[in-house]
Amino acid sequence: MNNYKIITDFCSDLTLDMAEKLDVEIIPMEVVIDGEEPVCGFDIDVSDFYAKLRAKKSAQTSAANLDSFIHTFEKYLAAGEDILYIGIAAGLSCTFAAAKLAAGELSEKYPDRKIFLINSRSGSIGEGLIVHFAAEKKAEGASARENYLYLKDIVKRFHSEFTLNDLFFLKRGGRLSTATAVLGSVLALKPMITLNENEKLEVSGKARGRKNALLSLVKSLETMVDDPTDSVIAIGHSDCLEDAINLEMMIRAKWDVKDIILADIGPAMGAHCGPDTVAIFFVKSEKKEEPTEEMQDEEPILSEDTPAEEPIEETLTEN
Repeated sequence: MNNYKIITDFCSDLTLDMAEKLDVEIIPMEVVIDGEEPVCGFDIDVSDFYAKLRAKKSAQTSAANLDSFIHTFEKYLAAGEDILYIGIAAGLSCTFAAAKLAAGELSEKYPDRKIFLINSRSGSIGEGLIVHFAAEKKAEGASARENYLYLKDIVKRFHSEFTLNDLFFLKRGGRLSTATAVLGSVLALKPMITLNENEKLEVSGKARGRKNALLSLVKSLETMVDDPTDSVIAIGHSDCLEDAINLEMMIRAKWDVKDIILADIGPAMGAHCGPDTVAIFFVKSEKKEEPTEEMQDEEPILSEDTPAEEPIEETLTEN
């Protein structure tokens, strides 16, 4: 049976058109720019958003709240459908915690339905790429549980890496000291950012100049994937399409990859990384090692053969 709905959140950077083609629903989020009234993220022009950030205006996003998840989940549960939710990394936003709370509440109201939660351990179009994988698997006839188990394997091998051109936003967010940011600007050092095992962004290295930064992203792909020709890769950019296209060309010059998805980094992630960010997302090759404790399932499977968790005591705050 594949009578289930795939749901994700605004952080996935999937457009409404993409969502319609994939037959998924997106939980919206609000964005506050320079202290103005909150605006639905889908109503924001991305180019205009980054123009404001270039002018050093502030931007904040509000995590999707509990009511949003309950309303969306219940719509499908009441219609007799199960749910497969794929969310932003729990370490980057409290959005995933809200989804867990909603699942816990609704599992009691709809005991015959199943809710599967996937922590993507990524964000932006990286999260969106995992949604793409889920939609393809569903189209092949996979059940919600089969899809869940498939995605768990994908997530534990998923790699997210960014390079930034402007260090201002990292400094403002406390990711870099003022001295490091100034030195980086003077020496034209571009920070390389990865999502670590604790689902936090960290500076993993630096490259001298934009071209070398893009080459470093290509090198990561070459190092972590045995045969990139079989890969589906996502490239995200924050108002620097030319750099994203250059990265795509660098990759295609080395390998005849299966597919590359090019997308804007939307306001949810863009508020933190700023304009002129280029990101790459892909699935690493399987390591020949025994599963570690960290690889075990962390998210609840709310289903007929796995009881729902006790209510999660967690305070939700704005992202």
